[in-house]
Amino acid sequence: MFNQRVVLIFQPHLYTRTQDLAKEFAESLDLADEVILLPIYPARELPIEGVESELILHQMAISNKQVLSKERMLEWVKDNRPSLLVMAGAGDIDALVQPVKEILEK
Repeated sequence: MFNQRVVLIFQPHLYTRTQDLAKEFAESLDLADEVILLPIYPARELPIEGVESELILHQMAISNKQVLSKERMLEWVKDNRPSLLVMAGAGDIDALVQPVKEILEK
């Protein structure tokens, strides 16, 4: 569909949602060429034992996938400079858009 590799950075939102929809998230994220998962944005929830971004990661079929901290993700963008990058999520991922943009514009 695309002539470029699609790199998707996804921040899961809520532990309960991640627990309930991990399989569906994994299937959707598998449509990208490469996926970077950020840690779950907890919002109003306390952590649930065993529910982390890795829960999605381990259900994904693609091989180019990883979980990174926000700081490490910014380093990854700087080192890899993807030409087509999608950032998605409902937590505080929007605060990372400007730093990513600045990295890519340098």
